[in-house]
Amino acid sequence: MADEITNYRLHINKINQEACNLHITCSFSLNFQDADSVSMNFGGGQEFSIDNLRIDDKEFEYEYNLKSKNIVFHKRETQTVQVNMDYDYTNLSAFFIYGEGNAELWESSFGEYYYPYVPNTYMNVTMNVATPDSLSLICSYPLKSAHSKGYSGRLQNILSQSLTLAFIQNDAYQQTREYIPNEIFIYQIKDMECSDKRYKELLQLTKASIDFFNRIYGEDYISKERNVMTLPTYLFHNGKGFSNRYNIGFISASQEKFSTYPDIYPLVHEIGHRWLGEWTLLIDDGEPGAYFIKESLNEFMTLMFIRQFYGPESYMTQIEKCRTEYNTIKGTPQDEPIVNMVENNNNTIVYRKGPLVLDYIAKEIGYEELMKVISKFYQKYAGKYPLKYMDFINLLNECNTATGNKLDLLLSTQTLYL
Repeated sequence: MADEITNYRLHINKINQEACNLHITCSFSLNFQDADSVSMNFGGGQEFSIDNLRIDDKEFEYEYNLKSKNIVFHKRETQTVQVNMDYDYTNLSAFFIYGEGNAELWESSFGEYYYPYVPNTYMNVTMNVATPDSLSLICSYPLKSAHSKGYSGRLQNILSQSLTLAFIQNDAYQQTREYIPNEIFIYQIKDMECSDKRYKELLQLTKASIDFFNRIYGEDYISKERNVMTLPTYLFHNGKGFSNRYNIGFISASQEKFSTYPDIYPLVHEIGHRWLGEWTLLIDDGEPGAYFIKESLNEFMTLMFIRQFYGPESYMTQIEKCRTEYNTIKGTPQDEPIVNMVENNNNTIVYRKGPLVLDYIAKEIGYEELMKVISKFYQKYAGKYPLKYMDFINLLNECNTATGNKLDLLLSTQTLYL
């Protein structure tokens, strides 16, 4: 994409905009090279997600496809053209998931392509975001706050689909800053803050899990190569939809669950996504085993942290929890082969059945050995596209003869008896 799309500029205006709405101005130079057309993801789940679209098309033709959520630019005569776009965007995912909260999250992961991009490529973006005094912005990449109403930055070589924004109401949040030893920010909803004990536990687990994953993957959390320049900011919300999300620069999670649940292991899982997840393992939704790769591997590694930090007994407690939850659907129509999980829509299969299978393999070849294979998989395939489920199976076979085939059989079986 670096050869095709250059001088990408994105101006986002939140001033005088209703909830879950932005006014966006976007421009870039497009080089068709040997192609007659270039397709970019663009648009949301409803036809009114994009309104008042204006494009200067003197040098090219274009078509915006509502159903497929993309925009296709067609070459006329000129090889390189300047594209200037201006539109209003309504983000229904942000409304339905976080509409009752004090934070508004814009996440391309939910099929809301609020800016045009070619997926699974890397690009440079000059970005400006204008906000009213009542809101602050948290971005997946660091932006400078030039003044009270604006943020700006030059984002270098970022994964095209990874730009995530969170607009938070200033009067609704309490911000704290800690050092573990690197700087970390925590945003909690006022009057819903967690106890001092839970707060200290968050800091302890954050540091311990980062140290653990740094060692396992042989790569520090903060990495210039991966465009991760800071430790994650924690943003706790009271939205009624999805609870936890890793968005590179920040982790969003439910304030209520964080303050009241028996444990906060899911936040360790989100930290683990710094290495294993959709921003590094670029396997497409719809591909066999997509969410074994994106989620089951990371959940197993979360359990490996629990095993190391709390001890084998605590680990086995979590494995038995996986077994109990899987048994509630075992043999029913909900029980599907793990390899069939091509969208993130089945927590029991992905987060319970998946780790059970990996635990079975770990008992055969050794827990340390399986972690080494997963680490090698990350080191070999992170950031590379396209990625396939069989890449992991083949790597496991290379490291342990026929073990990959055994795992493939287990992942392809509908009902398991482990």
